[in-house]
Amino acid sequence: MNTITLTPGQLSLSQLYDVWRHPVQLRLDASAIDGINASVACVNDSDAEGRTAYGINTGFGLLAQTRIADEDLQNLQRSLVLSHAAGVGDPLDDAMVRLIMVLKINSLARGFSGIRLSVIEALIALVNADVYPLIPAKGSVGASGDLAPLAHLSLTMLGEGSAVCDTHLPRPP
Repeated sequence: MNTITLTPGQLSLSQLYDVWRHPVQLRLDASAIDGINASVACVNDSDAEGRTAYGINTGFGLLAQTRIADEDLQNLQRSLVLSHAAGVGDPLDDAMVRLIMVLKINSLARGFSGIRLSVIEALIALVNADVYPLIPAKGSVGASGDLAPLAHLSLTMLGEGSAVCDTHLPRPP
């Protein structure tokens, strides 16, 4: 099995083709960790200073000006994922889901999102264990068009949704 060391911004088309063709093992290059941690520190500092940050400690859309109580923030983030997991249709094939996962890991590893290293490591562990969330082929929300698919990808880490964990067995309907 091919091992790919993810160095943010250095993923080649050849490596992506390998990811699409067959399962791979991922490793995160140590050079990514400082940027990830600095981004998390920025979010933590903002919170510690009591600043309002859209989507981190506020509602969304019309509720963007509504500050969410600290004790409700975990539920806010969980509810956001659950509410956007609104795709329909047949699930994407494992190769496509694996490719989506690797691209998302590579993007998050650039250190611009404020996401914790442990979340990136959890996604890497899923790829390395050949665990692929079921992502419906149709339906999305938002201008970027990836909110619903990424919400379905994230459900697995919340203990929700469905995933394929033995690619030799039939997929669930």
